[in-house]
Amino acid sequence: MQQPEGRPSGPVRVALVNDYEIVLLGLESMLRPFRHRVVVVELDIVHNPEQVVDVVLFDTYGHPKLGLDRIAELARDPHVGAVAVYTWSFTPQRSDAARAAGARGVLAKSMPADALVDAILQIAQEDEFVAAQFGRSVRQPWPGYELGLTLRESEVALFLAQGLRNRDIATALWVSENTVKTHLKSIFQKTAVTSRAEAIVRISKDQSFSPKRHEQHGAVDGFKRQPRTAHPNR
Repeated sequence: MQQPEGRPSGPVRVALVNDYEIVLLGLESMLRPFRHRVVVVELDIVHNPEQVVDVVLFDTYGHPKLGLDRIAELARDPHVGAVAVYTWSFTPQRSDAARAAGARGVLAKSMPADALVDAILQIAQEDEFVAAQFGRSVRQPWPGYELGLTLRESEVALFLAQGLRNRDIATALWVSENTVKTHLKSIFQKTAVTSRAEAIVRISKDQSFSPKRHEQHGAVDGFKRQPRTAHPNR
C-alpha cells in the first residue's frame, strides 16, 4: 500500500538540536530504545541539520525567550519537515509564540519516553501536538548537573557566565528579578563562591557549560557527519 503523502514510511527521521553536547546526548540516549519507531540521524550543536529529516526536536535549554528566532530558522529550513520544541517550563502565551515562529509541536521534558515518541510520530504526520503538563525529566543531565545545580539554576548560571545582568536573565527566562537573585544565592552556595566574578570563573571552567565543543565539525564528532543507523546488538 502506498504511503499517504506527508506521512513518512518506516521510522521517523529525527535530528536533535541544541548548543550543548550533554543535553543532546541525554536526549539521544532516551530515544535510542525506540529506534524502530524514531531514528536519531543527527545531533546538531549550533548548526541546522544537513540531512533531510521528518522532525527536528529543538531543546530550548540555553536559549533566551525559547529561542524563537532559532525555531523560525529551523522551520524555514528545506531539510526540516517539522519543528518540535522540547522544554520544561511553558505557558499558553509561550506556546502561542513558539507556534507562531513555526513550531508544529511543543513537548514537555517531563513526558515519559514512550509518550515523547508518540508525540514525535504525530508531529511527523503533520498533526500539531502541545503537551498538557510541563516539567523536567529526571533522566537527562544538564550543564552543571555534577555541581548539584537544578535545571533552572543551570540556566541562570549559564546566562550569568555570558555576562547578563539580573534583569536580562529574568527577561530571558520569563521570571522575576527576585527569582533570579534566589537562584544566584543557591548557585553561589553550591559552587562555594562569594561573588559574581568568582561564580563566572567557576562556571566557565566547568566543561559541561562549554558550547560548540566540536564547532570545527558543526556538531559532535561521529554524529552529524555520519547517519546514525540502528545496530541490533547495541
